Amino acid sequence: MAMTHRDPVCNMEVDEQTAAGRSQYQGENYYFCSQDCKQKFDRNPEQYAKQKGQGAGRTS
Repeated sequence: MAMTHRDPVCNMEVDEQTAAGRSQYQGENYYFCSQDCKQKFDRNPEQYAKQKGQGAGRTS
C-alpha cells in the first residue's frame, strides 16, 4: 500500500511513489504535486513546514 501525504504548499494529496518532488527539512520528508510547489517550499520551508502540524503531511 502506497503512502500518501499532503503537499504542504497546496494541500493536495500526493502519493510518495509518484510525487513530482520531495524535500527534506528538519528531518522530515515533504512530498509535492508539482515542481512549482517544491520550489516554493524550498525557498521558504519554515512557512510551509509549520502547516504540517495543522493537517498537512501524512494522510495514510
